[in-house]
Amino acid sequence: MATAGAQGPSKRVLVLYQQQAETQPMLEFSKALQSSLRKELASPVEFYQEALDLDRFIGREHSSPLAHYLDDKYGGFGVDVIVPVGHRALNFAVDQLSDVLPKVPIVFALCAAPQVEPSALPANVTGRLAAASRFAPTLDMARTLQPDAERVVVVGGAGSSDSAAVAAAMNAAEVMVKPLPVTALRGLRLDTLLRTLRQLPRRSIVVFANYRIDGHGQAFEPLDIIGSVAHASAAPMYTQLRSYVGEGVVGGSVTRFDDEGIRTGQLVARVLARRAGEPMPAVESIANLFVVDWRQLRRWKLSEALLPPGTEVLFRDQTIWQRYWLIVLVAAAVIGAEMLLIARLLLERRRRIRAQRVLEAQQRRAEETRRQVAHMGRVALVGELAATISHELRQPLAAIRANAEAGDLLLASAPSESSEAREIFRTIVDDDARAVDVIESVRKLLRKDEPTVSTVDLNQICRESVRLLQHEAVLRNTRLELSVAGEALVTGDPIQLEQVVLNLVINALDAVATSTSERSVVVQTDRWNTEIELDVLDTGPGIPPSVQPRLFESFFSTKRSGLGLGLVIARSIIQRHGGRIQAENRESGGAVFRVRLPGSTPADSQAPESDRVARSSRSLPMGARDGVGVERQSTNRSR
Repeated sequence: MATAGAQGPSKRVLVLYQQQAETQPMLEFSKALQSSLRKELASPVEFYQEALDLDRFIGREHSSPLAHYLDDKYGGFGVDVIVPVGHRALNFAVDQLSDVLPKVPIVFALCAAPQVEPSALPANVTGRLAAASRFAPTLDMARTLQPDAERVVVVGGAGSSDSAAVAAAMNAAEVMVKPLPVTALRGLRLDTLLRTLRQLPRRSIVVFANYRIDGHGQAFEPLDIIGSVAHASAAPMYTQLRSYVGEGVVGGSVTRFDDEGIRTGQLVARVLARRAGEPMPAVESIANLFVVDWRQLRRWKLSEALLPPGTEVLFRDQTIWQRYWLIVLVAAAVIGAEMLLIARLLLERRRRIRAQRVLEAQQRRAEETRRQVAHMGRVALVGELAATISHELRQPLAAIRANAEAGDLLLASAPSESSEAREIFRTIVDDDARAVDVIESVRKLLRKDEPTVSTVDLNQICRESVRLLQHEAVLRNTRLELSVAGEALVTGDPIQLEQVVLNLVINALDAVATSTSERSVVVQTDRWNTEIELDVLDTGPGIPPSVQPRLFESFFSTKRSGLGLGLVIARSIIQRHGGRIQAENRESGGAVFRVRLPGSTPADSQAPESDRVARSSRSLPMGARDGVGVERQSTNRSR
């Protein structure tokens, strides 16, 4: 049998069972072995099994005809590994099949010392081995549960495997910390054994070693009789096999056949996966677990508190709650439904009012927090623009002083030149207005006023932002351009929108600072159907893929001295204005930050501050100063 969809040549596994292969413990082992091996190997697996049944057919392990039969069946067949189950099956595989299947790896299972000595095994043999003192943990547990015990009684049959198990149990009993007298009930007829067990003193520890053959040659399957034997015993009975727990024994340090099947399969897989010439894996030890039957603890009045740590307790009776929890819950729900309904009706209005108040308070706190964060962002922005503000103020103030001195000299030397004097004083007025505009722009950024909503010309905001950052662009040897749409009216808070534009342009100037080619930042607006688009493009290195998912994450910044709040604040402002913002890399190099805002109509606009706009345009036409600002007019587009 092969696994569906597997690749590579099939692996052939020959399993030799010491006893019958169809018993329940062997079926558990076989199923787990096959499942584990198919899971571990990438190639298909074919299983072949032979039941030697050595207890019922005595002497077969030394039988040449049996070896000839297996030679006729499997010789030259291409068996990849042999798995003997039990130490007598292992002896048969080593002694009788070395010529039939030469050099085929052997992985034994469910064997125990001293019947198997790892140092005496051939080089092609490995497996899983139980310790010679495998009964010792079980006896220690029994001694703890029965501190008043006066003797140990070992139950076993007359077969070869029975005798080995009885000997191991008696040896373990004799080396206990506080040894007790040991009695062996070995090879008795089943009816005689049952009578003897009924007559045992209560203060006895009974160990079921193994019982396959009685003294008259009658064969048994232990799992079929363990229940009768355990219930006939007048004292608690312990075992070493997990399959027996639940049949009337208390429990013990047990071997799980299904678990051994899995671990044997894993070991076989490692053997088959070896490279040519690589030695076999070392023999592994079988680790047992403590398992007890809760019902037998109750039967014999043994304290659960005395069990070894980590003991698995099976068949625990459920409490009334565990049995009838659903019925209890349904009854309680029916009884309490009307009370809850009445209480809910009485409390609903109060809860609604309370929830409304809490929600309003949370909204107020959230709005206040947003305003605080945005204000801190603007304060930090003004700090970054300190040099630019100083430069912007220095120029009009110097011009005012120069024009005033020129006017004074002109009037002193030529009082009749009134027209030229008037032109000088108009220039002084314009320069003064320009300085006032700069100061007012900074004051607006620093104010913590409540947000004001009006129809705003996004083009004018971009002009003021670019004008404010021109000096910074000159210092960074960067060309700062402005391209505006014919009309870019939006509804919102002009101060917050200006904060967004300033943040995006400063980020762009920082990005192009590392560029080795032409350094350029472009601020442009456009109309797309009912939306106004603001793009800030740069010729910097672009946005690394590892950075892009975190661009708008709080306190994340690629700048050494950055706070990681600028883009977070910008996105928050844009979202509150019903818009969206995104960042991407340009095909020609650099990055673009794109903002989309709902457009407004001229009819919604409030009267513009025409005088202030006129002064701003006259005082600093784009491209007229420092050679770094260029304004282009773009036509409206629609999609």
